[in-house]
Amino acid sequence: MADNIIYGLGDKLKQLREKQRLTQQEIADRLSVDKNTVSRYERDEITPPIDKLVKLAVMLNVSLDYLVGIGKESYLILNEFDESQREVILHLINGLKESFIKEKGD
Repeated sequence: MADNIIYGLGDKLKQLREKQRLTQQEIADRLSVDKNTVSRYERDEITPPIDKLVKLAVMLNVSLDYLVGIGKESYLILNEFDESQREVILHLINGLKESFIKEKGD
């Protein structure tokens, strides 16, 4: 294996791909690579070049930091929801935050 492998990227990539219900071939088509290359990414045999990492992050709706293991938070993209749906989602998130803060305080 090469020295520039980002260990753990493959597992995260596979998990995110499956969560989005995408096949390796669909990812390959969007990245303009072959399916075998995506398979090698997921097995941590090779690391995608930066331009492909950026495309993967956008495609999978996560930050680049999260994808490569620097950040611990993924992101929920709210712009695909209408305003009333966003308000409900934010209300639920705020309620969960308050609940977690109360639990920590107990």
